[in-house]
Amino acid sequence: MKPDFLKGIRFTDLTWAGAGPFGTKVFSDFGAEVLKIESTTRLDSVRTAGPYKDGVFGINRSGYFASRNTGKKSISLNLKTDEGKRIVRELVAQSDVVSNNFGPGAMERFGFSYDALREIKPDIIYLSMPMYGQDGPRANLLGVGMTISAVTSIMWQTAYGPDDPVGPGTHYPDHAANPYHAAFAVLAALAYRRKTGRGMKIDLSQVESTINFVGPSLVEAAATGCEPPQLGNRSRSDAPHNMFRAKGDDAWVALAVSGNAQWRALAAVMGRADLAEDASLASPAGRLAALERIDAAVAQWTAQHAPAAIVARLREAGLAVSEVASSRQLVESDPQLAHRHYWQRVAHPEIGAALLNSPPFLIDGERIELERPPLMGEHTHEALGRLLRLSPLQLKELEEQGVFS
Repeated sequence: MKPDFLKGIRFTDLTWAGAGPFGTKVFSDFGAEVLKIESTTRLDSVRTAGPYKDGVFGINRSGYFASRNTGKKSISLNLKTDEGKRIVRELVAQSDVVSNNFGPGAMERFGFSYDALREIKPDIIYLSMPMYGQDGPRANLLGVGMTISAVTSIMWQTAYGPDDPVGPGTHYPDHAANPYHAAFAVLAALAYRRKTGRGMKIDLSQVESTINFVGPSLVEAAATGCEPPQLGNRSRSDAPHNMFRAKGDDAWVALAVSGNAQWRALAAVMGRADLAEDASLASPAGRLAALERIDAAVAQWTAQHAPAAIVARLREAGLAVSEVASSRQLVESDPQLAHRHYWQRVAHPEIGAALLNSPPFLIDGERIELERPPLMGEHTHEALGRLLRLSPLQLKELEEQGVFS
């Protein structure tokens, strides 16, 4: 399916790195024209972050960049030049949305404040995504996804213990909370503009957005005055609920028991009648009190069997269990992702057939067809010639002046 749901919507997109580009990718994947403003004088950081095709470095070879920028058009502009800034303003005049994820004051220093840009385009939708928002006592503090994971307590809450604050990296801030909150806000602003004719300024604090993922813990802490416990992969409602090593090289399974019937079924499959008959383990509270003992017993059993065998036997017994898949397994042998055609091969002029992930849903039962990510500055001449009516001679002169660097 060719994406055209958002056809006619245009972004002047100044976002870079993680959450911002992932948010605007929602729009480029579904037909909007997203003009990604870049500069060789300050490369988008993920262009210089691996993995690289065949392990060979190149600003157009990053899989990290490719996965966040499908369908976009790259315009190379040096915003330290007056001409570069003028071109951005002229692009904004023909855009529906201007987006950035800089720290407070950066857009103002370029001359691109909301007030300045709505003088050019009164109904512009202005998306800003700083870490702490545009104002307040912490507004000038800067950070990236890992910082946001730390300050919102995601790293603490997902740790195995007080000395292991590893957490899930940047996944929640950069790939879930912030890009999709931003995309939802822009869609709402577009609907509002269609109804009223008015634009909107969206000040999305990435910390506030990410806090949505830890809301219940915040409420609990406020209500009780105590910090919720660090559970790792365990549960507060029943046991066992954990990852267990299986037979094989770095092989693991995830298992979650819920209720007494499932506990007895697990004990039966493991051949541990002693556990099933132990009255102290006959309730969730009793099992939680004996957590270490139970986990040790399950781990002893799983270590003797391959993950596939564990999954088959326990699922047949009605338990929630899954193999912990590696990235390679997800790409090469996961039956659900293969059935839904989640992975797509997209032709790319430098890296060949790039393997990219689709949006995690179908529309009318169909998968949208991804368009490849852009080469650095690939669309500069085409887009500026088409939108700003610049002649080949004018484009050449601007390039010679260093405006397209």
